[in-house]
Amino acid sequence: MSEAPNLSGQMAGDVHVFPVRVYYEDTDAGGIVYHANYLRYAERARTEMLRVLGVPHAAQVAATGVAFAVRRCTADFLAPARLEDTLVVRSRITGVTGATIVAEQTIYRPQSGGRVPAGAAEPEDQVLVRLSLKLACINAQGRAVRVPTPVAQAFARLGAGRDGGEKINSKGDGAPTGAPSEE
Repeated sequence: MSEAPNLSGQMAGDVHVFPVRVYYEDTDAGGIVYHANYLRYAERARTEMLRVLGVPHAAQVAATGVAFAVRRCTADFLAPARLEDTLVVRSRITGVTGATIVAEQTIYRPQSGGRVPAGAAEPEDQVLVRLSLKLACINAQGRAVRVPTPVAQAFARLGAGRDGGEKINSKGDGAPTGAPSEE
């Protein structure tokens, strides 16, 4: 029996790589992916990225009471995906501040004949959608709260914050460098 595929995708450096196949349910009558489904693919990829980093979303919510809400999302739709395409979602955390996480996600069609590459996109791969997101951490009442320590530490291991976001402090608690300590 062969080894089961990794349904959570994998990390390639500081980027999470997540494969997606386009099903009939994802498409319109012409076999083209409906625009809102790209947001679903991106959401799945972010959830699986947390799992790969050792902080599964459901367990994190149960332990801390903190969930993530999309505060802002900008999407550039560049080309359509079609029924039975194999796609890849590449997710990268670019910043973590007190209560927010900034991420970039790219959904593309690899030109490798359906084989999903483990690392970087190739120049001939077709970018379909580019997303820029700002996620807010919220409690059960919907109020902004700090990024949970385990999540901030996982993102700090990736070097989140180095590309435009504030640097994460050495404790990895999500507070920006130089912010007053909670202790």
